[in-house]
Amino acid sequence: MKRKVLATVLSLCMTTSLLAGCGNGGAETVDPTIPTEQNTTEQNNPEEVVDSEKQEHEPVELTLWVTSRNADDWSTDMEKQFLEEHPWITLNKVVKEGDPGNEFYQAVAAGNAPDLIRVSFTMMNSYMASNILEPLNRYVENWDEWGNYTQEYVDMFTVDGNIYGVPSSVSPMLFGYNKALFEEAGISEPPKTWDEALEAAKLINNPDNQITGYATLAAEWTEWFFQYYVWQAGGDLTQEKEDGTVELTFTDPAVIQAAKYYQKLRSEGVLQSDLTLKFSDLVTNFGLGKIGMMPFAGDWVSEAIANGIDPDDIGLCLPPAGPSGDQTIAIAGDTFVINAKTDQAKKDAAWEYISFYSSKAYHSSYFENLATKGAPNPVIIPRDDISVTDFYEFPEEYKEVLDAAKSVGRLEFYGKADFGSYVDRAVQKILVNPNADPEKEFSEAQALCEKEVLESFNEAHKK
Repeated sequence: MKRKVLATVLSLCMTTSLLAGCGNGGAETVDPTIPTEQNTTEQNNPEEVVDSEKQEHEPVELTLWVTSRNADDWSTDMEKQFLEEHPWITLNKVVKEGDPGNEFYQAVAAGNAPDLIRVSFTMMNSYMASNILEPLNRYVENWDEWGNYTQEYVDMFTVDGNIYGVPSSVSPMLFGYNKALFEEAGISEPPKTWDEALEAAKLINNPDNQITGYATLAAEWTEWFFQYYVWQAGGDLTQEKEDGTVELTFTDPAVIQAAKYYQKLRSEGVLQSDLTLKFSDLVTNFGLGKIGMMPFAGDWVSEAIANGIDPDDIGLCLPPAGPSGDQTIAIAGDTFVINAKTDQAKKDAAWEYISFYSSKAYHSSYFENLATKGAPNPVIIPRDDISVTDFYEFPEEYKEVLDAAKSVGRLEFYGKADFGSYVDRAVQKILVNPNADPEKEFSEAQALCEKEVLESFNEAHKK
């Protein structure tokens, strides 16, 4: 059943009793017609099937990290279905708050990690280089659904021919614009280049009505947005070497071009006047109709609508191209991985869990459930045989931009978790001080980063 995007929207980050992170949530009941591995092969008495399965497999207990958030009826039903189809598997669910995937590395070292987990894309580069993830080739090559996974995401988690993750949820960082403000300013289409974006921002900007033409992060996590502009200028902030170590490239010409564009947005008076506004403030203000355009992830749509914006006024497109002509964006999300240090029986059981919760049947049921509660955000299902737009009547441009995002998305710059704060401080300096020299600020930031963390990072990640 397709539905119009509603003013009251359920965030895609629905809570479950399964693995932590955005993605698993769900429908009220399980469609009994959904084929499963067991109910499509034989019509035996259910008790006989269960007994047979128990005899074929030794009992296995899988340890999962979960949050304490309550599960809904649908997620409980899905877990029940999984356990009925895999009677030899039991689940030991350990409560972990926050983002448990970020603690996985330390837990593996300490010997108390879960057998499988969902890890954010941000952490995957470091995890793949640290030998804590089990290669999944032997599993995916015998899974008839693997061929339906989008190749771009398969490649993101493949190193030297080894596949380390099955992507679960994908949220692209797009570019959002307020269609109503664009129309009022006489602008008929979103900007395609940095220069067009600046000119459009000038037309939209209206301080008397508290309307900001253009917004970006300036008070926190500035490296998060800033990296997109560096990519669009044709460069990067770091360079990963074949041995897993990194070279810092804070003074790359593309970094300086991106910094100067930031300064131009500021000097032209189209950037938010209050540079202390944080991420949540920007998303809120966009929803209040006070921002003309800004980097904008697909999974922020629901929050913007909750703050009052008409869903039809939310425009999404690829970001304006920089000097290089590129429209590169970051892809966020999470991926299922298996603990390389657990025993083989647990690895095999972990794969049964992953393949169940990664199937087309599961994804379809998940989004069908959301249709009963509103509409989700326009995000990417990392498969080619199903799309979130199959379930809801989003604007046509959403489907187009989600399809386009598959080919221009990439992981965040290598080592971001360790080096991002140094970039953050340099960006803040060039925004706060109009006379700041970008080359000087980023050169000093790189020198400090090399002195304080580069050596330890390279020692930890060298293959």
